[in-house]
Amino acid sequence: MRTIWLHAINRRVTLASYLAAVRLAQANPTVTFTHGFTTWWPTTGEEIMRQFREGVTDRINQAIPYCKRGIQ
Repeated sequence: MRTIWLHAINRRVTLASYLAAVRLAQANPTVTFTHGFTTWWPTTGEEIMRQFREGVTDRINQAIPYCKRGIQ
């Protein structure tokens, strides 16, 4: 099962729940959520989408091949 570490809440979440959160934030940009992907304080859906895009860009720029990322 593929998981992602969220530093904001200091725990791992499944890729499915991560993507569900992205979709929820994308559908509700003005709603305030309890935390973001990189922030532990209340965050809007718009800010969560910005954090998501920054995370994607960071992973692309790291250029780590998929087979070397390690599946947990």
